[in-house]
Amino acid sequence: MPKITVFMAAYNAAPFISQAIESVLNQTFEDFELLIVNDGSTDNTREIVHSFTDPRIRLIENDGNKGLSFTRNVALTEAKGEFMAILDSDDIAHPDRLEIQIQHFLNRPKLAVLGGYAYIIDHTGCRTGQEMAPICETNTLHAGLLFYNSFVHSTVMLRMSAFTEVGGYPPYIAAEDYGLFSRIALKHEVSNIPQYLIEYRIHGNNISLQKKDIMEAQLKDILFYQLDKLSLSITNLDPAILLSPVTGSKYSPKEYYTLYRSIIFENRKHKQYPTIELERIFFNNWYAIIMEKGKSNTFPLFLRKPIFNQQYVTAKQIRKTFKQSLKYLLGIQRS
Repeated sequence: MPKITVFMAAYNAAPFISQAIESVLNQTFEDFELLIVNDGSTDNTREIVHSFTDPRIRLIENDGNKGLSFTRNVALTEAKGEFMAILDSDDIAHPDRLEIQIQHFLNRPKLAVLGGYAYIIDHTGCRTGQEMAPICETNTLHAGLLFYNSFVHSTVMLRMSAFTEVGGYPPYIAAEDYGLFSRIALKHEVSNIPQYLIEYRIHGNNISLQKKDIMEAQLKDILFYQLDKLSLSITNLDPAILLSPVTGSKYSPKEYYTLYRSIIFENRKHKQYPTIELERIFFNNWYAIIMEKGKSNTFPLFLRKPIFNQQYVTAKQIRKTFKQSLKYLLGIQRS
């Protein structure tokens, strides 16, 4: 059996899939299979895959176009590797990508998901000068998964046992990768490494660009799933507050405080997320919220526990919150 299954979902991938396949076949770590699932392509994706004769390539055909979640979950029954490395059919893996990641897994037996950095390229394969450098510190990354996806999907390698344990990708049209990683993180160690593993291609057909509105709705589903596992029970308050921008938000400081306080206490009880890192995120958000909305109450709000914590605060934040309260109080007295 191969050590790694490199998994590639393909739908009308003819313009780019040759480069993606070649980047896998050129890996310095050679104990892998390349599992390609053709999701009912209407172009010559199938013919391009068949033009490669490397015996490590396996092509599976969906019966029609089933969508990404279904296609990626073919790995639940077909992947033979102990680990699965994901590479989208329009991206390019660096030659040492598998070798770098498998060494981390061998050294860290509790690790279930590992991603990394990516350079962004355009449709011609030229780097744009932009890059994707997600959070790498394990506890901060884990805490952040309550709010946002911290992984570049095409850089991820995961332990197949963890993938199978959560039942694969949730049945979302978009954001299924975030749904998967956030669920695995509830039980296992997840991480990123500060190394560039792939070239990530941006072009007009990217799924994330096409399905923005659907993704927003499914982000809410992912959030509610996590809060349900935290045993959070809140009435008359929308937990989607967590997904709204901190600045320019329609929500009041009271609404933020009530939700933040509840999550902090529940997490201290259940230890679902790293406590210090999660509470630091809430503290920094709270500071931004009250600086925008606190007015004369900015300083008293700033000091409200359990969000306020002396180990996170800076002298500058104390000065600014106090000065803002004083400014509004003097303005009220003068008027």
